[in-house]
Amino acid sequence: MECLRKTKKMTNPKDPLNIPTQVWKLILGFTFFRTLLAIVLPLIPQEAYYWSWSQDLAFSYFDHPPLASYSIWVTTSIFGQTGFGIKFAAVVWFLGLNIIWARLLQEMFGNTKQSYWTILALNSTIVFELYGFVITPDTPLIFAWSACIYSLWKLVQTEDHKWWFAAGFFMGLAWLGKYSGIMLVPSVLMFTLISKKQRGWLLTPYPYLGVGIAILVFAPVLIWNAQHDWVSFAFQGARRSSGMAYWKPRFVGELLGSQLFVLTPYLFILVFSALIRFGRQLFSDIEDKILLLLCSGLVTSLFFIAVSFRSLVKMNWLAPAYWSLIILGINHLFQDPQRYRRMQIGIFSSLAFLGLGVSVVALPDVPLGEGNTWSGWKTAAYEVDSIRDSLRNEQEELFIFSTNYKASSLLKFYLPDQPRTYAQDIIGKHALQFDLWEMEENLVGKTGILVVDDRREYRFKRENIEPYFDKIQKLRTINISNFDQHVRKIEIYLCKDYKGTK
Repeated sequence: MECLRKTKKMTNPKDPLNIPTQVWKLILGFTFFRTLLAIVLPLIPQEAYYWSWSQDLAFSYFDHPPLASYSIWVTTSIFGQTGFGIKFAAVVWFLGLNIIWARLLQEMFGNTKQSYWTILALNSTIVFELYGFVITPDTPLIFAWSACIYSLWKLVQTEDHKWWFAAGFFMGLAWLGKYSGIMLVPSVLMFTLISKKQRGWLLTPYPYLGVGIAILVFAPVLIWNAQHDWVSFAFQGARRSSGMAYWKPRFVGELLGSQLFVLTPYLFILVFSALIRFGRQLFSDIEDKILLLLCSGLVTSLFFIAVSFRSLVKMNWLAPAYWSLIILGINHLFQDPQRYRRMQIGIFSSLAFLGLGVSVVALPDVPLGEGNTWSGWKTAAYEVDSIRDSLRNEQEELFIFSTNYKASSLLKFYLPDQPRTYAQDIIGKHALQFDLWEMEENLVGKTGILVVDDRREYRFKRENIEPYFDKIQKLRTINISNFDQHVRKIEIYLCKDYKGTK
């Protein structure tokens, strides 16, 4: 009763969302922090790539569904074609996400102090903070995933079949964000089957109508793929299944190491302790709210851990699983007052870890080796623009390209007129979405300005370029360094008389 009295005192009666005042202050504080980061931090290559999609709106795209790029289109329409305009899409998604988390916590546990510390913990992870100011398909995915689970919680609370329709809508929105949103299907099915109170819904039409709504929301992607020979599904299926023929246990170690980093050490232990502790209780008589949170995180976690025995699992793939497991872990700690002080210290250690990580990447031209993906491209674009102006004076017909689609997207963004750029499709290699964009004009016989750097992903091999041009000449070399450490080398070449790929 004491917790409930505290909750009532701390709740603003004028707030229709019924979120405690101190939790609101925390959410808005983190939103302000992410907004500052969106202002000061440069674009990463993936953001530039998804921004380039927003310049050519379509039902879907080669390697991901369109929701992230749709949101970029909205925010750049308001704030302009700027780095902040792009990143602010992530800020908005995560403000909505934190509101959903806060509502879920208050309705499930009714403890203001627990809601406060859980929201603080969720925002102390590198993975969630990162997607709060870096817009990728994961950002809307995590929002829609959480909203789907919240809708199911409302179903548990009210027994109103209409919440199946809301859950279906948000499930479809998750699919529209990223294909891995499909993992919601087994997660929701597991919850419905195991819960004694909820499995009766399977004998009604409502869950299936919810799935129908999800498919309708996802329909633009299906239509686009039907028009493009189902290229996205073929690509994702082939890429995910390639290399899984043999056991490769080293990938398990790489996965655990990456999760230790993106969760921070304390929350890594909290998450996997919750996974083990509550996983053991899966088929016991546990409350629906605990079962729902567990199923939200369990299926995805176990699936990708199993995949990691045979293939590389990227560090962001488990992100949708973590928020509900963090909620479970904090809830468990709140059952024992003796653990409260250690929990506070643990969350503060995560905040310190997060602060250190943000401070490092905020340093201009920080020398992180392959980890620094952003430095030098603004300078390179300035040099390309200068070269382009001088060659135009000589009546040269020009186009700009790179050997990697991400670098090409960064060049497009940083060039003053944000022109069409090309990628490795110029030399007959697959370049994902660039393969599907038709060339604006016939480039044969024209001069290419090639921009390459020394990262492994972009590495330039002259012998791969020479067959497609009459002459190749290096024009400039840009060396970026800081703290007496090499950061990046970018080279600019003039490639005369393009011969085409046929």
